[in-house]
Amino acid sequence: MIPTAFSLFALRELPFTRADFPRWQSVLAISLIGVLAGLDPSLRAVVQPLWLAVFVGQALAWPWFLVIVAMLRWWMKRGGRWDGNGDLFNLVAASWLVADTLSTGLAALGVSPLLILPLWLYSIWVTGNALAGAIPKASLGYSIAGIVIGLALAFVASVLVVSVVSVVMAMMGLVPGEAGT
Repeated sequence: MIPTAFSLFALRELPFTRADFPRWQSVLAISLIGVLAGLDPSLRAVVQPLWLAVFVGQALAWPWFLVIVAMLRWWMKRGGRWDGNGDLFNLVAASWLVADTLSTGLAALGVSPLLILPLWLYSIWVTGNALAGAIPKASLGYSIAGIVIGLALAFVASVLVVSVVSVVMAMMGLVPGEAGT
């Protein structure tokens, strides 16, 4: 997976066959991104203790990933662009690995979100390029449009996740500043 991820990060167009690696590698990659998201100081300021912040990072990363992959699975099949052959889950995970690990890692180190934004936007470009390379009938613009729609849906999903986690935290008495009130 790692050579594929670096090739995608370098915007090389690769066939779907390059995403034929064990699923556990993709699961590990997305989980790593979730752990790093949980270590973000801005999240840690709101969510304590550390184990809970890491859990929240996972609870945010996985819905984003799964919603985007589900959206892209539908979007890429529209108009006969993709026949459904190939591992979209692995392809998207590999396209996220380098740029998103870097951006969440920098966020965990306390780098300003404004400085990380270009890397995050590049991640969208990497994923769009990966899709356009693996699916010949899908243009880069069409692929990026699917990602943006997926991001909007993932945002809605993350708001729901944060709401549920907040309610659970409040019920467990883990909300900062709420203890003893």
